[in-house]
Amino acid sequence: MKPWLRRFIHRLANLHRLDRIKRLRGWYYAGLLGRAGANLRVAEQVMINNPRNVSVGNNCYIGTGAQFYPWNAPISIGNNVLIAAGVRMITRKHGFADLSHPMAKQGYTNAPIVVQDDVWIGFGAVILPGVTIGRGSIVGANAVVTRDVEPYTIVGGVPARLIRRRTPDQE
Repeated sequence: MKPWLRRFIHRLANLHRLDRIKRLRGWYYAGLLGRAGANLRVAEQVMINNPRNVSVGNNCYIGTGAQFYPWNAPISIGNNVLIAAGVRMITRKHGFADLSHPMAKQGYTNAPIVVQDDVWIGFGAVILPGVTIGRGSIVGANAVVTRDVEPYTIVGGVPARLIRRRTPDQE
């Protein structure tokens, strides 16, 4: 047996079973994504439309059923990011400004999504086009993020609004 294969099997045998599966899935997705850092863990049923437009940093987790739709604009995810189950990120929206034409014929606008380092996105949150989520932020469960999130803040609701700022003395 080749030495690299022996090391690989040894590492797999020493990981918890579910974590092993998530790491294997992360390894698989790393080959599909535009860029993927080390230690990417991916749960089951994750859907990525146009994976070459998605980049993910080091030590990231993507939860069950997360969906990424990076049409003609990238989704960039930093290091140490936690993305809970059911999160959706969408970089395209329909045009609707011209009342004399049906919305279906007004085309689309695309804008990138940026998730900076050390962010936690809660269960079922929706991140819409053109949003930047600042470093150290938390997005609450089922929030709909329509605007940029400042660094070290906690947001939640529909649409997402500031709940409070994170400070070093908080848990």
